[in-house]
Order: sequence, then structure tokens, then C-alpha cells
Amino acid sequence: MAASGLHFVLVHGGAHSGSCWERLVPELEALPQVAGVLAVDLSGRGRRAGVRPLEEITREHYIADVVADIEGADLRDVVLVGHSLAGISVPWAAARLPERVRHLVLLSTTTPPPGRSVNDVMAEHPLSPLRRGIDFQRMFCNDLGEAEAQWLLTRLCDEPPGPLGEKVDAVSLPEGLASSFVLLERDEALPPDYQREQAATVGVDRIVPFDSGHSAFVSRPRDLAALLVGLV
Repeated sequence: MAASGLHFVLVHGGAHSGSCWERLVPELEALPQVAGVLAVDLSGRGRRAGVRPLEEITREHYIADVVADIEGADLRDVVLVGHSLAGISVPWAAARLPERVRHLVLLSTTTPPPGRSVNDVMAEHPLSPLRRGIDFQRMFCNDLGEAEAQWLLTRLCDEPPGPLGEKVDAVSLPEGLASSFVLLERDEALPPDYQREQAATVGVDRIVPFDSGHSAFVSRPRDLAALLVGLV
């Protein structure tokens, strides 16, 4: 049985693995309100690398990975945090675990409207990184020093194509589930106006600004940890 206190479950975004959270995890674990931190590896990377071919991975695998890790560890009072592309998985995972997830936090995520895919949105939205023609260095590292940027860029991995092209279904968050969207004010990957649209699509309770680029867990891990705990 899991210990009492908050359990943070961190779900990475596209081209990342659970290792991207390595600088945030100890900052969260040092806070007295936190009983534990779990960084999920989605299918195709980390401890789930090689489980199935990348081209066979679907969005349902992502959702099931999050659910399996939470249930497998028997976690309750979960603060479920999703970054960037995790916007296509964590809201649905939270909806399947109403008795375990206490708070849903979307950290600069992208969530297409029902019937649309991430690829659809990226191809059409004028603020998408694809339409603006920016690379990983600018998307992920605009407020990082050289050493921090190299630390992050060397951890990037191939993103399975399936979840990006799948059209999402509607999601209804469980009644009473608190939800927050952390808006990263200096984000080059998903600019603030784009983030506000994504928050509206999910229908979160509140939007909380944070002065950071897209990789806040690298640039300001201690401050981000304090903010996340303060949301609950």
C-alpha cells in the first residue's frame, strides 16, 4: 500500500522519455507534502523501449502505460502531471482513475479538439512549431544554458508516428477532479496564446502562469516543484 501524502506521476512529452524529469524529481521528493514521485516511460522509450515496434504504438498504449504504472504502484492522492504531447494521454488516463487521481496538471500541453489529430493541428495552426519552422534547439532550449541544452538534447529519442496522426475522442474529466494548466510564458514550442487554446479544449479549472520556456523541468526545477505542490 502506498504511503500517505501526495504522489506525483510525471508523464513526458514527444521525443522525450521519463529521464527528462531527472532534475525535477529530487526537488519534489525534498518537499514534505510529497510521499513519492514516479516518472513514466511511455511505450517506445526508457524501460518500455523495444516492447513493440515504434510503428505499432498507438495513443491507447500511452494512456494504458500511465494507468498501468499508477495501478501497479497502488498510488492514491495522485497529482498527474503531463508535459507537451502528454496532452493526448493524461486527461484520458485521469478519467479512468477517478478514485486515484486527485489533481490533473497540464504543463504546456497540446490537446486537439475531438476528431482532430496532433498532426492536423500542427499543420494548420499558425503558432505551431511546424508552421513556424523551428528546430528542437529553439523549441526546447531557448532559455537553457549550453550545458543544460546539451543535457536535454542528448536524451531526445524517436517519437512513434501513430499517436501523432490519430484523431482524438472527447474526454470528460471526472466530477470533482481538480485541474490546472501551467502556462509557460517564454515557451517557443507552444507559445502562450496556443497554450490558452489548449487549456480551453480540455476545460481546466485554472490557468497558472510560470516564467519559463518549454523545458521548465530543466531550467527551473526547484521553482517548478514548489509551484506544482502549491497547486494542490
